Amino acid sequence: MVDKKTPLVIVTRTHNRPTFLKRAIKSVAQQTEKSFMHVIVNDAGDRESVEAIVEQHAGKDYETKVLHINTNGKMEQASNTGVTAVSSTYIAIHDDDDTWHPECVEQVLTHLSSTESKGVVVRTNKIVEKLDETTGVITKIKESEWMPDMRAINLYRQCVENQMTPITFVYERAVYDELGGYDEELPVMGDWDFGIRFLQKYDVDFLDPGFALAFYHHRKFKKDAQGNTSYGGNDKKTVYGNYIMNKHLRAELKSGDLGVGYIMSKTKYDQNFLIRIVSKALPGSLGKSFINRYKR
Repeated sequence: MVDKKTPLVIVTRTHNRPTFLKRAIKSVAQQTEKSFMHVIVNDAGDRESVEAIVEQHAGKDYETKVLHINTNGKMEQASNTGVTAVSSTYIAIHDDDDTWHPECVEQVLTHLSSTESKGVVVRTNKIVEKLDETTGVITKIKESEWMPDMRAINLYRQCVENQMTPITFVYERAVYDELGGYDEELPVMGDWDFGIRFLQKYDVDFLDPGFALAFYHHRKFKKDAQGNTSYGGNDKKTVYGNYIMNKHLRAELKSGDLGVGYIMSKTKYDQNFLIRIVSKALPGSLGKSFINRYKR
């Protein structure tokens, strides 16, 4: 832990994705407010490539710190390593394949300084894209508002679907410390679990300035390192989603008070039952669309 306290630490986790890392660093460098430190956690990736990209594209009007580690695929260990490397007031996880609007940090820090809420989720657009690995060209296929019906961050809804994906969420470090950080046993869905634990204690604001402040990038065509866990990690999401639900439900059964574990488990059971009914009643594209919407 460094002695100097900065307003915001931005953590970027990366592993051998130079095209995306370059774009993420540019996204941070283009921020109109520079009161932050950018920590890049290179998790078992090529060191020289990461160092070269940082040297070429990181801004000179803020501090950048590069950490080289090997977590053996423990994504949330990489998150915790980056967060605890810097003393700060607020925390943001900016994954290497996502981006921000240039005003994101400025608007978020302004909002957090004027609210009693412990965190904020920003209005976000989802971008479906494709990477040509030969040329390194990223092609945008479609852009739409992410969770367009969202007007507030709700604990019940968080139990069903993740409103607090990393690129959308900035929050107080004091809460991170209180919650014990991210669960390092989760190779995927650690942000969903963290959001559930966060909302059990504190409210989170929704910030909508009239345009998207964050961009959540998806590549459903890739299942290797160039994809993202929303698509490429679906099998793991099923396994570890069940792990999270069981973890919360066991704790509640032990205490004798049912809560979010019951909500998650009951909702998932009901969804699976409905999926089975719909798949029989609507075997075509309409049924498939419904199943993809609710299948975790």
